[in-house]
Amino acid sequence: MKSNTFKEYIAPVVVLVCICLVITFALAYVNSITAPIIEQNAIETANAARAELLPAADTFTEFKDKDKLVELDPGKVFVTECYIADNGSGMVVTVKTKSFGGLLTEMVGIDNQGAITGVKVTAHGDTPGLGTKAHAPEHLQQYVGLDSYNDFSAKADPSVNHVSGATISSNGVHYGVCAALEQYKLVGGAN
Repeated sequence: MKSNTFKEYIAPVVVLVCICLVITFALAYVNSITAPIIEQNAIETANAARAELLPAADTFTEFKDKDKLVELDPGKVFVTECYIADNGSGMVVTVKTKSFGGLLTEMVGIDNQGAITGVKVTAHGDTPGLGTKAHAPEHLQQYVGLDSYNDFSAKADPSVNHVSGATISSNGVHYGVCAALEQYKLVGGAN
């Protein structure tokens, strides 16, 4: 039997390349439409979380001095954003910390007296049902009112309770609160 190389090998490759190009351009087009919408939704979600964590605030302004963002443990405990309330009622700090499932992102509200007004975990990779117990509102509520910490470790700090069996996740949350309090001090308060 005579073999036709073009029909057997080249034509299918050309067809597949054309299909890949069409799909790539279609995905790029859809991304160009949805990317601004997704970004706007992320901004609105972050603003809603800030308002929830510091209800006395009217609007926020981002602290722009990136050189003055706290980094307690490089790559493991660091502040990514700091927003100060325009009316001087406090600030909301976004912190990333090493946790059991990778980096955990949390937002911490601090009033103008330096006391925690709320803590909210916004992203994590921790084990559902066990590690996430450290992210539960009931557990995070214990930080409200704190204005200092006694130890960097949640297990060793007598002012808070850690979740037994989820020590790494508990520490991840606690590290974030500690970093937020340090950020408050570094900025010099919320005024």
